[in-house]
Amino acid sequence: MRKLIFLFAMCAPILVNGQMIIREADSLHKHYAQKADELLVADSSLYSFFTIDLYGVSMFASAEDKTRNKPEYKVNWSELAIYKRMMANEPRELAIGIMLDKGGRPFGREVQKQYGEPANREAVVFHPPMQPLVGYRIAIDPGHIANDTIIGKLEEKFISMNIPAGTDSTHVAFAEGQLTWQTAVLLAARLRNYGAEVIFTRNGPGMTAFGKTFEQWKKDDYQRTLDSLLHDDPDNQNLKDIRSGKLKGDRAIFRFVFRDAELRKRAEIINAFQPHLTVAIHYNVDESNAPWSRPTNKNFCMLFVPGAFQAGELSDSEKRFDFLRLLLLDDIGNSIAASTSVCAQFTARLNVKAANTSDAGYLSASCRKTGVQGIYARNLSMTRLVHGPIVFGETLYQDNVNEAAALSNMSITDRISGQQTSKRVMQVADAYFEGILQWVYKQ
Repeated sequence: MRKLIFLFAMCAPILVNGQMIIREADSLHKHYAQKADELLVADSSLYSFFTIDLYGVSMFASAEDKTRNKPEYKVNWSELAIYKRMMANEPRELAIGIMLDKGGRPFGREVQKQYGEPANREAVVFHPPMQPLVGYRIAIDPGHIANDTIIGKLEEKFISMNIPAGTDSTHVAFAEGQLTWQTAVLLAARLRNYGAEVIFTRNGPGMTAFGKTFEQWKKDDYQRTLDSLLHDDPDNQNLKDIRSGKLKGDRAIFRFVFRDAELRKRAEIINAFQPHLTVAIHYNVDESNAPWSRPTNKNFCMLFVPGAFQAGELSDSEKRFDFLRLLLLDDIGNSIAASTSVCAQFTARLNVKAANTSDAGYLSASCRKTGVQGIYARNLSMTRLVHGPIVFGETLYQDNVNEAAALSNMSITDRISGQQTSKRVMQVADAYFEGILQWVYKQ
């Protein structure tokens, strides 16, 4: 009899101080605490904003609220399955509203009713041998916007330099936005050819996520965006200086008004599509070589996944929502898995080494290691705001002496997309494609 009572106690939930402790509480506590320590927390001050214990996870708006045990968001381990199903089905803004309304209480009756039981499994999609990506939705985010060096200079994402050419030198000039758009078009053509459904976050060279150029956005939407940002953050000194005229010019408008709003629009487009994978395409530079007017011999690839919140980056409710989401969902692990396959293709096909933390200052200052060389957790806007697995690729250094020459040689017409491009950009697109394909096969 005593043995039966002991077994019942081991299997049944236990109420302590009115809170439920489930059988798996200890292992869940250890798993998520380790995940937070290794991948999400990049500064010890962040521990003032959350607790992970035998009851579940609580997020707090301040250290004082933590002391008073007044959570802004809370998920008990007994609610974890409901939370995951709700997050998988509700749009981002509605999910934030549900979690804020919940606070430290249990989920409301309607949420429990809707997500208390697993939904019927989706029908299995048949994947024809020649089209193994049928049923996959893939979002491609061509980084930046420039289609010329004028906007490239505005973004500070451009190359303009002389590179050795025999006994002479040749001047090359291009913007990163041009390379990312070309790569996106090439990659999309290959993915669609294999059956995937693909969208872009911007719909043409030189275009923004708002469906217009930066100049068109400035004419149509700048003032309204500035007013909205100041309404939400009236103490933001940069915005106030722009309003008063103390900060002037396109560079200030781009940096403090346009950029964050446009990145949010990209994430909004992606999340509405609910992709199986997001691919953010970028090309890197040697940080010690600014302003990139001369070539460097350095060349590395790297990829970023969500995580590595810095000091002050749990300062608002939305960021705390994302911290909780990234902690409890599988987006980081799935992003590492997809990025690992893509990184392997970068190094093999492009002959570019995967970066160690010592190869760039921001890798040690702003990132956390993931256990895979070349792949780092970093709290970028896109890695934080995009839901689901993301491959955020920094393929190679554009200012490398050999890469700059190869990237600027636009003498190839791609047979699949019909786009005029360089052989090197085509190789980059192929590396992304093969990496994605390998990730899908491993699934």
